[in-house]
Amino acid sequence: MDIFWHNHEIKSADRIKNNNQRGLVLWFTGLSGSGKSTVAVRVEQELTRLGFISYLLDGDNLRHGLNSNLAFSNQDRNENVRRIYETAALFCDAQIITLVSAISPFIQARTDARNKIKAAAEDSFCEIYIKASLETCIKRDTKGLYKKAIAGEISDFTGISSPYEEPENPEIVIDTDFVDIDEAVKVIVRYVISKQIDFFVKNILETSLYAAYDAGKVIMEIYQKDFAIEYKDDKTPLTEADKKSDEMIRGQLAKYMPYICMLTEESADNEVRHSSDFCFIVDPLDGTKEFIKKNGEFTVNIGLAYKYRPIMGVVYVPCQDKIYYSAKNYGAFAADLNKSLFKLFDEKDRIKVSDRKDNLVVMKSRSHGDERLDMLLEKHRDKIASETESGSSLKGCLIAEGIADIYYRFGYTMEWDTCAMHSVVSEAGGIFVQGDKSEMKYNRVNSLNDKGFIILNREENILD
Repeated sequence: MDIFWHNHEIKSADRIKNNNQRGLVLWFTGLSGSGKSTVAVRVEQELTRLGFISYLLDGDNLRHGLNSNLAFSNQDRNENVRRIYETAALFCDAQIITLVSAISPFIQARTDARNKIKAAAEDSFCEIYIKASLETCIKRDTKGLYKKAIAGEISDFTGISSPYEEPENPEIVIDTDFVDIDEAVKVIVRYVISKQIDFFVKNILETSLYAAYDAGKVIMEIYQKDFAIEYKDDKTPLTEADKKSDEMIRGQLAKYMPYICMLTEESADNEVRHSSDFCFIVDPLDGTKEFIKKNGEFTVNIGLAYKYRPIMGVVYVPCQDKIYYSAKNYGAFAADLNKSLFKLFDEKDRIKVSDRKDNLVVMKSRSHGDERLDMLLEKHRDKIASETESGSSLKGCLIAEGIADIYYRFGYTMEWDTCAMHSVVSEAGGIFVQGDKSEMKYNRVNSLNDKGFIILNREENILD
């Protein structure tokens, strides 16, 4: 045949950059009445709200046009699926998140769909089995199709007179006999975000920046007046500012991103987070002692962990109206945060750790003295030029900014004390490890950082 393949001049990398996402096919399969289209429609709505470019190819809709000449024999069913996956592959190549809702009853046809789409881009196909018992599907059948099929009025009806072959190894299974629509949507959207995290972290960061900013304004209103001080069971102080900041941040993050679990200092823990790859880790007012002293050295911290590692950090300093922020593979930045002037990832705001190997500046906690640290510093006095005290996560941010070089914390802290700061330090080129030099992880069952931690500008500057 005189037919030749025409190569595009536009590369996939350019399409990915323009769309700020990678192509992905979400293939919804299941019996009629299982809830495929209902779930797929809701997922498409949510992806659009979150800023993704997505499109739903519904099997019934396609039979009005592209597949209108096909019946329901096994041969026609396979051809129906072939046309759908060929179309979905084109959408995927255009770097669009494509949702397919089609019964697609046969394993081989779905395998062919997977192979076709993955041939263009590995890890770009997700089979979603929307499962429901036949009894449930019959109860949900408002059109009366099952009734007609059982009566023999409709031939080749999947589940009655034509077989449905259940998926053998789908990426996602949603049993709608037990899982409601909202939870199904959350499961699928979390999956999409996990496949797009290098791009979507920018969207999450922007929301987190302004959540921290708004929380900081609430804190400053309380800071400028007299306020009551309570004490928790562990004797640490608690103020109205801690509570209101926590409420503000949780509200804004949950509104935009209800799919990501949250661990915050001032709210009850939810163990559901342990089953999720994602978790916001929040300290709504880090440095409450400094807040009470009114020395200005307190911060708002919002971190995001993915598979136990920090991938985003926001540290806002309300008294300075200054914000440190970072995102995995984007770098670290420090800026004056003004909603009308702020520009995300502005190169003039990029920060990095210093390259000093001597005449080091050491950070010390203003409120947590430690004899072990004093002894360690004395042992290495020849390398140290000065010591600077500060409160809260500012210490790590000053190292990320290149103003200081080393901070050792021997005492206990919590995940929310370090997650955002950890991200900022790492993206600025610094080193952040536990006190025993092992990796610091997040979204753990035990949120206590019981080994302390070390922050360095360079690995050579570790003090033994």
